[in-house]
Amino acid sequence: MKEKIETALRRAAEQLPQPDFQVMADTPVQPLEVHDYVTRQEFLPPRRRVRPAAAALVLCALLLCAGLWVYFQFFQIYTVVDLRVNPSFAIELDRRDQVRTVRALTEDAQPILEGRSYQGWDLEAAIGALLDDLSVRGYLTDGAEVDVAVNSKSADHGRDLREDLEEFITQKLSGLGSGNTQVHMESTPSPQVTQPAPTTPAASTPSSAPSAPVSNTSGQDVMTWDEAKAIVTARLPEAQFDEIKLDDDDGRLIYELKFRDGNRVEYEADLDAITGEILKWEKD
Repeated sequence: MKEKIETALRRAAEQLPQPDFQVMADTPVQPLEVHDYVTRQEFLPPRRRVRPAAAALVLCALLLCAGLWVYFQFFQIYTVVDLRVNPSFAIELDRRDQVRTVRALTEDAQPILEGRSYQGWDLEAAIGALLDDLSVRGYLTDGAEVDVAVNSKSADHGRDLREDLEEFITQKLSGLGSGNTQVHMESTPSPQVTQPAPTTPAASTPSSAPSAPVSNTSGQDVMTWDEAKAIVTARLPEAQFDEIKLDDDDGRLIYELKFRDGNRVEYEADLDAITGEILKWEKD
């Protein structure tokens, strides 16, 4: 009986239709209209990775910009105020008129600055302290003269600062009992000159005049080269000159000077050849 059943089942299976493989492969698959949480597929866009080199470059650029901003705000010398009684001082300021350094321009000023640092002081506070010391040491007697010269990268700022300092110093001297002391505000660290410039350079001049002649149409006298150098040495006594020339900048006569200090640091300065005003003072 068992054998008959197996034989019948085998014959029934053999009689079933056999599907062709190619027909099965070509039959399109019907997509599911509804997916459950297992069959649902969500494709997210690939995340972009920031390359380490690009990130480091951006960071360096930001740090450089921040460093330049800090330098120009807090470290660059923007204005120089020369205070001359008999001892003479050069007060170097940053863009915010905060004191960076105070240098002695004369030998008798060095003992006053020994052991003292005015870095970070407000300008008026530093000048007030210097005037106090000068008064105690007997330099601000009746008939004394206080000369103040302001040289700034901004002409407008320098003019405003001169006006403020003149009022402050006058009031300070009055409080010190030195009301008869005269205050002279100058735009340059040395008096204006009236002697005409030589037509040919002196033997000691380190460079020659411009190849084209420089005409003076202002009707005013032009300072000599020695007087131009004297303006620089009043501010930097150890200056060693490498080049001096007279040039015409849109009708304005300008002395262009290149020189070095005692540490071989190079400087460049432009002076108005008529008034002696320092138009540029840069350290390389």
